Amino acid sequence: MSGVDITLLVGGPQGGGIESAGQVTVRALMLKGYDVIGTREYHSNIIGAHSYFVIRARDTRVNSVKLPVDAVIALDAESVFTHLDDVRENGLFVYDLGTSNTNIDRIAPMSPALKRRVKEKLSSLNLKPVVEDAVNYLRTQGVRTLGLPIKNMIKDVAERSGRSVASVARVANTIGLAAVLAVLGVEREYVKRAVERFFVGRKHVIAINEIAVDLAYDYVLDSMRPQSLPDGPFKGERMIVSGNDIVAMGKIVGGLTIQTYYPITPAADEALYMEGYRSIEPIEGAKQALGLDKLSVIVIQTEDEISAINMAIGAALAGARASTTTSGPGFSLMNEAISMAVMMEAPIVITVWQRAGPSTGMATRTGQQDLLHSLFSGHGDTPKIVLSSGDHIEAFYDAIDALNWAEKFQTPVIHLLDKVLAASLKSIDKLDLETVRIDRGKLSYEARGPYKRYEITDDGISFRIPIGFAKQMNTSLEHTEEGIATEDPEIRNEMIKKRLRKLESIESGIPEERRYSYYGEENPDVLIVSWGSNKGPILDALQNLHKEGIKAGYFQIRLFEPFPSRALIKYMDSAKTVIGVESNVLEQMRMIVRMKTLRDIPHMIVKYTGRTLYEHEVLLGVKTILDKGVKRVVVGDGA
Repeated sequence: MSGVDITLLVGGPQGGGIESAGQVTVRALMLKGYDVIGTREYHSNIIGAHSYFVIRARDTRVNSVKLPVDAVIALDAESVFTHLDDVRENGLFVYDLGTSNTNIDRIAPMSPALKRRVKEKLSSLNLKPVVEDAVNYLRTQGVRTLGLPIKNMIKDVAERSGRSVASVARVANTIGLAAVLAVLGVEREYVKRAVERFFVGRKHVIAINEIAVDLAYDYVLDSMRPQSLPDGPFKGERMIVSGNDIVAMGKIVGGLTIQTYYPITPAADEALYMEGYRSIEPIEGAKQALGLDKLSVIVIQTEDEISAINMAIGAALAGARASTTTSGPGFSLMNEAISMAVMMEAPIVITVWQRAGPSTGMATRTGQQDLLHSLFSGHGDTPKIVLSSGDHIEAFYDAIDALNWAEKFQTPVIHLLDKVLAASLKSIDKLDLETVRIDRGKLSYEARGPYKRYEITDDGISFRIPIGFAKQMNTSLEHTEEGIATEDPEIRNEMIKKRLRKLESIESGIPEERRYSYYGEENPDVLIVSWGSNKGPILDALQNLHKEGIKAGYFQIRLFEPFPSRALIKYMDSAKTVIGVESNVLEQMRMIVRMKTLRDIPHMIVKYTGRTLYEHEVLLGVKTILDKGVKRVVVGDGA
C-alpha cells in the first residue's frame, strides 16, 4: 500500500472545541496506522474569533501540513467564507445546514478586510455573500459538499444521553470531524478510541461524544457512499506530542532542576506541561550521574520576565540545572540579565518560542524574527551558544544538549523554537533514552585549597562550586579570579580573554557535524538553506522536486553559535543555485550567513504573514527562481 496522503481542516470559533477536534482527529488517524501532524492557527482573543486546525496523515513519514486540503469541516459560517479556496477540486466541504442563510455582514468577529475580499469575489460571480451561495460556488469548483443538520443532531445527543441541549452543545465539533472521517473511510471504532484517549477519565464527556460519533456515521452512511481507506503501516505504541510538550520532556529527562517563567504565548504551555509531570524516575545512567533515584523539577511562575531569568541565574549559582522559557517580548526584558549571566559565568538555558512581532505584534502567530536578537542579546561582549530546532524530535534532544552545554561551558544557551512547533501535534515513535547523557562540566562540591571561582584557565572554564559549598563571591562587576570587583586594566584584559576563550572551547567542543543537518541529493544543483520549523515543508517539497527531476538538497542550520561555516561554504560553493528560506522580512539568516561565511545567498523565499510555511509555497518559490531568475519571492498563503 502506498500513496495515501490526506489533509483535513477543522474551522470554527475560538473556544468552540477546535483544539479538541484537532486532537481527536490526529489520534484517530494515528490509530488507523498513519504518520500524522497537526497545526493549530488561532486568534489572540479568548473566545469568538476564528480558529482552525490543519491535520495531515500519510502512509510515509509526514513533516508538514499542506494546502489545499482534501476536506474542510466548517463548524460556523465564518469558516465557510474563510476557507472557500482552501479545499482542492473533488475535495469535501462539510458545513452546518443551520448557517445556510447567514450573511457575511452578520459575522461580527470576522476581519473587515477578509469580508471585503470574499464579498468582492462572490459579487464578481453574481453570488450573494451568504453561506448558501458560497457553498454553490464550491460546487462549481468541483468540490463535493455535505450539509449537516447539526442543531438537530445535538438535540438527538441530548435525548440519548438524558442531558440538556446546552450541556452537550460542544459535541458539534465531534459531529463534524466524525462525518468527514466517515466519508474518508476511517472506521468509527478508531474515532471512538481516539475520543476515549483524549478525554481519558471523563466518562460523561466520552459518553456524549461517542453518541455524537454514531449519529454522524449513521447520517453519512445514509447520505453518501464512503471511500475505502486501508490501514496504514505505522502500528504499535506511538506518542502524540506538541512542541511545547516535547521540550518540557527533554528538559525533565535532561535533569532540569528548576524552570522559571512568566505567562506568555506560546511559551507558557511548556511550563504548564512541566508542572503536570515534574517528578520522574530517571534512567540508570542519569541516576548514576546525579546520584538521585527521582528527579523533581521546581516550576515557578514569577512576577515578570526579569525576575524569571534572575531567579534562574540564582538557582544555577546554587548548583541547580536551571532554565527559563519565554517569547520575544519577554526575551527583550532579559537582555541585561543575559549579560550578567555571562559575567557571572552562570550556566542557564533560555528557551525562546518565537512569534510574530515587533512588540506584541500578533501574539498567537508565528515568525522567525528573533534570530539576530538572540545572537546579539546582552550588552558588552557576551559569548553564548544559540541553537535552533526544526522538528519535535530535534527539540527533545536539543533541550538536553542545551542543558549540558550550559553547564559544560558555563555560559547562557539560547534555544530558539517558534509558535509553529509549539502548536503542532506530531505522532512519534519511542524516544531513545539510552542515548541520553548528562554532562555537568567542571562541577565540584569540594574546594581544592583557596577557591577561585573565576580562576584563569587555558580553556576559559573554571571549576564551579555551588554557593554554600565554598566561600566565594559572584558579581556582575568586572572581577578578579576570586570574584572581587576591580577596574584594574590588566586584570580586565585577562578576564575578557578568559571569557572569550570559551568561544574557542565551544568551537572545538561542539563538532561541526552537530551544527547542521543535510538532506537530499549530494552535490545538488539547487541548495536550499534554512532553519527552524521551515524544515518540515522544505523536506516535503524536496520529495516533489525530486519527482520533477530537480536535483535539490537542504542545508539546515541547527547552531548559529558556533556556526557551521566550513560545511555551509562547501555546499554553497558546489551548488548552481542557492536559495534561502526564512519567515521574516529582514532575511536575518541571510545576514548571519554573510557574516559567518563571506558568502551571500543570492535568492530568497520569505514569508512574514505569521502563518506556517507550506510545501507548495517552497515549490512555488524554487520554480519561480529557477524559471525567472528573480532574487526574492514573497509567499503568504493561510487564513
